[in-house]
Amino acid sequence: MDNRYDTKSDEIKLKPGCHIHFIGIGGSSMSGIAEIALHKGYKVSGSDRAASDSTDRLTKLGAAVFIGHNEENLSTDCELVVYTLAIADDNPEFTKAIQNNIPVIERGAFLGALSREYVCPIAVSGTHGKTTTTSMLASVMISGNMDPSIHVGGLVQTLGSNVRTGHGDIFVTEACEYHANFLNLSPKICLILNIEAEHLDFYKDLDDIKSAFSKLAKKVPEDGWLILCSDDKNTLDIAKYAHCNIVTYGIKPLDEKIVNANGDLSKYHYSVSEVKETMHHTDCVIDDGYEFSIYKNNKILAHTKLHVPGRHNMLNALAAAAAADLANCPPEGIAKGLEVFKGAGRRYELVGKVNGAFIIDDYAHHPTEIKATLDAAHTTTSGKIWCVFQPHTYSRALNFQNEFCEVFKNSDCVIVTDIYAAREPYTDKISASILTEKFLSNGIRAIYMPQFEDIASYLKEHVRRDDTILLLGAGTVNQIAKLLK
Repeated sequence: MDNRYDTKSDEIKLKPGCHIHFIGIGGSSMSGIAEIALHKGYKVSGSDRAASDSTDRLTKLGAAVFIGHNEENLSTDCELVVYTLAIADDNPEFTKAIQNNIPVIERGAFLGALSREYVCPIAVSGTHGKTTTTSMLASVMISGNMDPSIHVGGLVQTLGSNVRTGHGDIFVTEACEYHANFLNLSPKICLILNIEAEHLDFYKDLDDIKSAFSKLAKKVPEDGWLILCSDDKNTLDIAKYAHCNIVTYGIKPLDEKIVNANGDLSKYHYSVSEVKETMHHTDCVIDDGYEFSIYKNNKILAHTKLHVPGRHNMLNALAAAAAADLANCPPEGIAKGLEVFKGAGRRYELVGKVNGAFIIDDYAHHPTEIKATLDAAHTTTSGKIWCVFQPHTYSRALNFQNEFCEVFKNSDCVIVTDIYAAREPYTDKISASILTEKFLSNGIRAIYMPQFEDIASYLKEHVRRDDTILLLGAGTVNQIAKLLK
């Protein structure tokens, strides 16, 4: 999308009740932003290529939602158009806005403008785990009676939505690294969960993405807080660019001193101790997790239980606890918020059973995320693990094909469906069938199956009680759950 016409975040001067139009309003992030705008009293309209739960929700809340993109969707009283990078360059609504001199702004920049209306914006960034950690932090803040406003990229089960508009000073949001969108934010508290090579259709390499995170760190004011995962070396490298207070957290021991750009030592280190694994399965519930104590500089802060599987989620919980503590959330709120957290939508979400096998929907689409999901699956099932993998974007499938081979060795069978292209044009350099052949050559039992109906039929025929089906991908693979049930 050509952004030469874009209005900058700090240039937005919105009048009370003004009309804002969202192109791509049904997206996980856009729908949340649109809902916040509605709650703030703005007139909201928008369009998307297909109806969804998100568009239905916004319609009920008072937005004028159009299915399909058409220049007639843009009314004459519109004063600002917000768009997502997923729309085409020749989108008729975007084109009409330019022709009529209506200001346009990209989704991330508009989110940045909204966040600056709060005293304490909190940004949750990192290559993986943003949605889960933001959802955990939302649960903690609500349990601590902080009355936060929340914007998450996925469904928070305790909210029944991906957004919450509170009346407090705190605004919690995911900070997406794609196209360096998080640089539109000005967080008072910023978390960096991890940094890996990702979005290589935009970034050149790992150093390039680390450079973007270093710029984010520099945006935190001197009296603000940068929270870094000490278990991730790439993340710790960012400390030297920040002029704010540094805080670390991790499960592994931290033996080195961490300093910021001013030479100041990190203020606090959050860690876990007395960890106990918990397991409880029924026909409709997977309740695996951990009971543990959270320590702040070797002094106990809270004792809690976590009811979601995988050690990566204990790390996410620690990050959420650190951010909440720095925002003055009471320890009892931290403990309760983590204990009542039920997971985020499409993050190891149990969506049903077939033949006595669990059906798990998971947004994982990067090798590291898939590894974490498979590791969690091995703690929750005594049977076979069947993966349905929908690769997300050609560039990711091409760049990480060797890494995908490694992680899927931990499964019993991988059914590969066609690549979800998302924003990318077709390329013959990689395909689902090429990826399947690579899996087979690496000793992985793999099947290429493009039709969702065929996948559902195959699984119904082969899975047995106590097996687990993982629906993996950031596209439409979750639709198979309905076919299975």
